[in-house]
Amino acid sequence: HRDLHSFPTRRSSDLESISGFLGQMGALALFVYVLICLTRSLLLLPSTPFIVAGAISFPQSLFLVMLISLLGIVVGGFLVYSFPTFGSYDELLEEKYPVKIASLKRKMHSRYAFWIVAGWSFFPLVPTDAVCYVAGLAKMPFRKVAVAMLLGQIPLVIAYVFLGAEIGDRKSVV
Repeated sequence: HRDLHSFPTRRSSDLESISGFLGQMGALALFVYVLICLTRSLLLLPSTPFIVAGAISFPQSLFLVMLISLLGIVVGGFLVYSFPTFGSYDELLEEKYPVKIASLKRKMHSRYAFWIVAGWSFFPLVPTDAVCYVAGLAKMPFRKVAVAMLLGQIPLVIAYVFLGAEIGDRKSVV
């Protein structure tokens, strides 16, 4: 049996691992995928490999993969926003990104906070959960955070889903 802790998160084999894990779930695969997407932030896992693997695993349901992925991103953001000390997430972020966190804290009190969250969420090389954490510390209303996060994440999720669909198509041809 494989568990979530066996998932690597940064290589192309990640996608095969996640997709293979889902394939082993049979009829429960979609349910397991939803659970993974909703809880991955508690395990400090990025959403990208799960989005792409979801498209590979469920090529007939790409729109559903997009919706589940976006829901998982919002739920993950909410968890980090609301419970920053869970799993010492606050300590990890403060240790790993001290300059970015300090800068974001200052910016979250400006009138551009919404656009900062949207821009941060759109940039694929930084963790969206970090901006949710800081927005929570700054007491930015979560509704604003969620809308800004979705504005930034929707284009990325669409791109990742289509990337996953393309990878899946190539694998099925081979």
